[in-house]
This record gives sequence, structure tokens and C-alpha cells, in this order.
Amino acid sequence: MKEIDPLSLRPEELIVLVRQLRQQLTAQEQEIAHLKSQLAAQQGQSVADKPNQGTLPSAPEEVGSGSQEDLLAQLEKIYPDGR
Repeated sequence: MKEIDPLSLRPEELIVLVRQLRQQLTAQEQEIAHLKSQLAAQQGQSVADKPNQGTLPSAPEEVGSGSQEDLLAQLEKIYPDGR
């Protein structure tokens, strides 16, 4: 994806972009949850007698609504290269 100048977008375009990014984030969070459950099942089978030695970091919490600047700042953190 090419780099987008957020100031050049209309509010409707920003809304569409934020929705798409939220959908991507939701899909990634679901994949992380699935992989975590697979890992837990694998560890449970291979190391049934040993306690867990650590935990995986939790998935980011859902992004709340905020100002346009807040959303753009969050997008820049998630996609620093403008991907």
C-alpha cells in the first residue's frame, strides 16, 4: 500500500480506512488467539508434568473511539512504514 497523506483524505475515506484497519486488527487478534490455543495444547501434550514457565503477551486491547488525531497516531504506531 502506498503512503497516504491523512490530511488529503475526506472524512468518509478516513472512516473506511479505519474500518479496514480495525478488521485487519481483529483478524490478527483472532489468529493470535488461535495460535496461543494451539501452543497451549502442544505444551500440554509434551510437558504435562511441568508447570508453565512463562506466558505470552496478551493481544492489544480493542481500540476505543477517539479524535481523528488519536486514530491517526494509533495507525502510525501500527503501520510505521505506511503499509
